[in-house]
Amino acid sequence: MFRASLSRALFVFLSLVVARSGAADEAIRGFVSVEPFELRIEALVRVEAFRESWRMEVDSIGPAEKLGVIDNLLILFRSGLNLKVPDETIVFTEHTARFVVPDPEKGYVTDERAEIPLAEALVGLTLSATVHGVSAMDLEWLWFAPKQERLVIEIASRGKPSARVITPTENKIDWKIDGTTTLPSLLEIPAVKRVESRPARYLLIPGFAMLIYAGVIVVRQKTKSPSWVTWLIVGGVGVSVLSLKLRHSRVDPPQGEAVEDLVYALLRNTYHAFDFRDESAIYDTLEMSVRGPLLEEVYLEMRSSLELEDAGGPRVRVHEIALRECRETGANSDSRGGIETEAEWVTIGEVTHWGHTHERTNRYEAEVAVSPDGGRWKISRLELLNEERDQKISRRSADPDS
Repeated sequence: MFRASLSRALFVFLSLVVARSGAADEAIRGFVSVEPFELRIEALVRVEAFRESWRMEVDSIGPAEKLGVIDNLLILFRSGLNLKVPDETIVFTEHTARFVVPDPEKGYVTDERAEIPLAEALVGLTLSATVHGVSAMDLEWLWFAPKQERLVIEIASRGKPSARVITPTENKIDWKIDGTTTLPSLLEIPAVKRVESRPARYLLIPGFAMLIYAGVIVVRQKTKSPSWVTWLIVGGVGVSVLSLKLRHSRVDPPQGEAVEDLVYALLRNTYHAFDFRDESAIYDTLEMSVRGPLLEEVYLEMRSSLELEDAGGPRVRVHEIALRECRETGANSDSRGGIETEAEWVTIGEVTHWGHTHERTNRYEAEVAVSPDGGRWKISRLELLNEERDQKISRRSADPDS
């Protein structure tokens, strides 16, 4: 019991030290995350800074007070931002707000305490909007805590992280990404090649022979030709037409390095679907690489694996895939044709949330089957054999401009 109490006290003490000395050392600290298809504005807020203005006469926040605090902060947050992005209309479609506590391994996690001392109460806020390739923006930040004279806004993007210091009188920032960037896009998938054959082509010879023989009889006997000659002519014509019309088509699957290229492109396009934040865009893009009944299963499993645990919604964006091995194991049992492989690949992704960058590396071994579907190659079976996950949390330096 004594050890448990001591451990809890030590945890609270370290949490306070991290909160006071890290990203939440001010009453409000702002964060902007610019991703290829999403823009997030976040804030960490010390509730104690609002004690006097909200006339809070309690020393701790219980379940009844938590909802009120979160509702008030969300209203202030939403109404305290003016954001303009060239060629984009910004509409924040999602928001999260919750009490958080610093965690040395995950950055910030939900504060599960029923009663939170006011001096330790920290709220994380997130607003997110679906965008496409934001490279510049103008932000006016109107929301400051009482007596707060400066506010730091950290900006994380595809370029170098940066920060701005604003004040109640100088509260506008303009930002532009360093250099040029290319938005993630689908890789080209080779078309399904088919080989056509005419299995009845050899029937053309007896068909012509029947017609020639019938013609000779008609020429020699003319009107005295037997009645079976008519049937001989009909049979010859039918056999000849059948030999020309009857065709068989089969899939010509890729071989060697072409198999690796195909599997890699399908995997990359599958992960690319989750670069989007609009659910319909994710599903539509995923459908171009995954077939039939497997589609919903892959959608749910990949979405779950890419979302941060206990982080309030942000999703890791995979920016690199390394296909380490792809070994063909045989023909696909699917009647449509195709190939079976055993593949091993590594994905590397990251997302920045409340000032912490979450870097995740996943290693997979799986049986992957690809089959043609409507003229396109798609993944028709994916059976995971092994999965390993490594995650690192870092606090990147983003010094405010001088």
